[in-house]
Amino acid sequence: MSDATQITVTPVRDRRPLSVQVYDRLVVALRTHGHAGDVIPPEIELAADLGVSRTVLREALRLLEEDGVIERADDPRRRRLALPSARPPAFNAPLEEMLHATSTLNLDVVRTEEVASTEWSRGLLQLPNTSERLLCRESLFFAAGEPVASALELVPLSDASIPVHLATSTDPHETLLSAVGPQFRSRCQPTLWRLSPGGSAGSRTGFRSVPRGHLTTLTTVLSRGGRPVFLAKYLIRLDLVALAVGRDPADADDLPDA
Repeated sequence: MSDATQITVTPVRDRRPLSVQVYDRLVVALRTHGHAGDVIPPEIELAADLGVSRTVLREALRLLEEDGVIERADDPRRRRLALPSARPPAFNAPLEEMLHATSTLNLDVVRTEEVASTEWSRGLLQLPNTSERLLCRESLFFAAGEPVASALELVPLSDASIPVHLATSTDPHETLLSAVGPQFRSRCQPTLWRLSPGGSAGSRTGFRSVPRGHLTTLTTVLSRGGRPVFLAKYLIRLDLVALAVGRDPADADDLPDA
């Protein structure tokens, strides 16, 4: 008899990438039927239940690991629902203050817009309402003309502490976490800070041509009063830039050439 937690999932079919569909279905199923530390069913069983290939399933599982939903079990061939982790590094700085390169870093805002929440964002921001709208900003960093980092940041529009003007801001050179201001950041504590190997850049503007295996993913959640108020997923080329966290950048190790 399998020692895995029994969950109920159904095949998925819509216009989104299959890996995203699988991600959403698994998030709902795991949070409904599982508990921290529960071993999830093996890949071959999940793929059959979902009606997808193991390649698609593995991409969805990789995304779930990136976001801290699951982790490797004691048997590294298996995965389990993630156990509570130690408090992450105490920082809440914008990405532009943490990235460092041997050449000048430039930042361009790709888009700032209102978007619908997804299973991914609702889960990490703990949003009970499926109709919750979010303010989204996507930014792209360059060093010596080469794309070195991409930032996708989200905040709930229902949060009264978010400056109203941000929804129509036209500043082309500031991430969302920088734009909300130091007062907002000073009241926040990081409740998720996870570095993991990145897969493909997907639909990220300016990163489509980056070779697979050259990206590191940083997923962060900032909370205020125990409630998540900021979510970001950063794609970073650590072969071209350094990420300095919780210390003076002057003390960082030698930076890679950009």
